[in-house]
Amino acid sequence: MDTGHLYYLKEKDITWFNPCYGLMNFWNEYQKLKKKLNKPHDYIWTHRDLKKAKEIYATSIIAKVMEQQEEVGPWWILKPENDPPDGVIGTLVEKDGIKKMHVREIEVVEHLSGETVIDTIKNKLSKKHYEPNTLLVCYVSAGGKYDFKKLADEISKEITSLNHIFLVFTGQLISEIPLNVSNEEFARAIIKVSLVQIKPIYSVTTIDPIGICENWRAGKEGNFFIFEGLGKGDARPITSENPPKLF
Repeated sequence: MDTGHLYYLKEKDITWFNPCYGLMNFWNEYQKLKKKLNKPHDYIWTHRDLKKAKEIYATSIIAKVMEQQEEVGPWWILKPENDPPDGVIGTLVEKDGIKKMHVREIEVVEHLSGETVIDTIKNKLSKKHYEPNTLLVCYVSAGGKYDFKKLADEISKEITSLNHIFLVFTGQLISEIPLNVSNEEFARAIIKVSLVQIKPIYSVTTIDPIGICENWRAGKEGNFFIFEGLGKGDARPITSENPPKLF
């Protein structure tokens, strides 16, 4: 596979961030914008100044799900200066005694009201050329009832330039919430985040951002590091008094 398009990852001082840093600080960015503009939620959520933060949030979700599914170690995120991609996820893997960063580029699109989810995806893919290995994440913000299995069946019949497509939404499938749960359990269920893969296969993964980031919130995990590069040993933690910014 040609990886020439990934040369930007070799630039000096490329910084990788803990996805929990992205998940938790997204809401700080939302609150700051809400305070600044003093507008209702719907206005803030669709404001252009929140777009970057939402891309980081979606990328962070993908990273934590990959970490949960693959069990090869922690995954990290990167927000490149140039678009595309909207984000990058990576994990350190060792082969023949050499540590390398295994990465996937991420493109993010948001589904709002006014069109179907499939139209949102098709419109996104029609605007630019993306590397075939890119993961497309569609953040479903529009409320309503969705048959994700049906969506997966429909999109599988479409010829798309990317073959790895995911949907992200806040909450979890109704079928996964037990009957007669307490109010506290129900509240915890609806603040979970679900990732639905609709191409090339159908699968659903639900994560609890509070639970999976418990170690990070307790200060047991760092916020970021710089990967030194091939043959240079482990990653270099950042101890600067002026740390890099993600948002």
